[in-house]
Amino acid sequence: MFTKFFQQFLDSFKDAVCITDHEGIVVYLNAKHTELTGISKESLLGKSAVEMTKHGLFDIVINPEVVRTRKSHSSIQNANGRKLILEGTPIFNDAGEVAFVITFIRDVTTLADLKRKLAVQKELLDTYQKMNLSDREYAGKYPLVVNSPVMRRLYEQIDNIAETDATVLLVGETGVGKDVIARHVHAMSIRSEKPYIKADCSSIPESLIETVLFGYTGGTFSGANKQGKIGLIEAAAGGTLFLDEIGELPLPMQSRLLRLLQDREVMRVGATSSTKVDVRIIAATNRDLEQEVRVGRFRSDLYYRLKVAVLKLPPLRERRADILPMAHGFLDFFCAKFKRTMMLSPEADEALLRYAWPGNVRELENLIQGLVVTSRKDIIGTEDLPFACKAPPGIATAKGRWRMWISTGGP
Repeated sequence: MFTKFFQQFLDSFKDAVCITDHEGIVVYLNAKHTELTGISKESLLGKSAVEMTKHGLFDIVINPEVVRTRKSHSSIQNANGRKLILEGTPIFNDAGEVAFVITFIRDVTTLADLKRKLAVQKELLDTYQKMNLSDREYAGKYPLVVNSPVMRRLYEQIDNIAETDATVLLVGETGVGKDVIARHVHAMSIRSEKPYIKADCSSIPESLIETVLFGYTGGTFSGANKQGKIGLIEAAAGGTLFLDEIGELPLPMQSRLLRLLQDREVMRVGATSSTKVDVRIIAATNRDLEQEVRVGRFRSDLYYRLKVAVLKLPPLRERRADILPMAHGFLDFFCAKFKRTMMLSPEADEALLRYAWPGNVRELENLIQGLVVTSRKDIIGTEDLPFACKAPPGIATAKGRWRMWISTGGP
C-alpha cells in the first residue's frame, strides 16, 4: 500500500531527493529534484549518478563515498550559480550491506544571499554608529548664530539649496565651520533621517583612502576582513557624504569620485562589478580649486561636477556681529559639560571683538573650552585671554559697544 504512494511521499519534500542503489544507479527522484536541476526524471532514472556530473549539475557525487564508508556524508557545492548542500545517508539491507543511498539536496542560495545582506546591513549600521557617536553632542555645541548680514544671506541660500539634491561645494578658510554648514544642509534636506557621514580627505593616509571611501571585498589583501568591508560612500547610502578638504584628494581617487558623481556607482576594491548608490555629495575645501586645476593638482572635470551649488563661508573677522553670541554659546555648552559656572567680563567681550581670529570659529571654540577647563575663576577677564595684551586698538573699544553692534546688525 505504501509503495503506491511512495512517489507522492517523495514529492512532498521541500528538498530535492535522489535515491540510488549500491552501484550508484538512480532509482528514485522527486519533483523538487527536477525543479532544481532542470533535468527530467526520465533522463536520469536508471542511469549512474555520475551522469549528473556530466550534465554539469555537481562537481562530484557523494553516493560512492557513502557506500564505501557505510556512513552519512555531506558536501557543499556551487552549481549553475546556486549554492547547494548535499547530505547522503545509507540504507542497509538485512545482511547489513548498503542497499540504497538517499541524498537530500538543499538549495541555500537564498539563505546565503540573505546572510550576506544582513552582514552588509550590520556593517553599515556599525559604520554609521561609529561615524555619528558624537552627533548629539556636536549639534548642541554649535549654536545657530546668524546675526551678521553675511550669515543671514548665507542661510537664505542654504534654505534654497537644501531642498534639492544638488551637489554642494563649501569654500572657506580653515576653521570657518564648513562641517557645521554641511550638517545644516543635511538636516534641512529630505535626507535628514538618513546617514550623514564625514570623510576628512586630509587626515586619511593616501595608502588607505581608497579602501576607506570605497570599501573592499573579502580576500583583497593580507590581513583584511574575510567578509570584506563597506566603504564610507556605501555607509552614506540614502543620506549625505561630506568630503572635507577635498582639495587634498589624490588624483587617482579624484577619477573614482568622478565616476560616483557621473554614474552614481561605486566599486569596492577587489570587486568585479559596481553597485548603484544613492548619496548626496557635499564637498569642502580651503584651497582655490580653480588654481589647483590650472597647476594640474585637481581634475577640471571633477571640479565642474562639484561646482553646482557653491557656498562661500566668510572668515570670523568678517562677521564680527557673530563673535560674542558664538562665544557665549560655547561658554554655556562647555560649562554645562564640565559642570562649571562662568561668565565673560565686559572687558573680555571687547577683547574678543578686537581679535582678528586667524583660526576662525575653531580657534574661538578651543579658546573657550580651554578657559572652562583650566580656569578656576567665575569671571573670565582680559588677563585670561592670551591675545588680549597684543590686540591692536580700534575696533569696538568702548565698553558695551558690542551690544549696539548686535542690535544694529554689526559690520
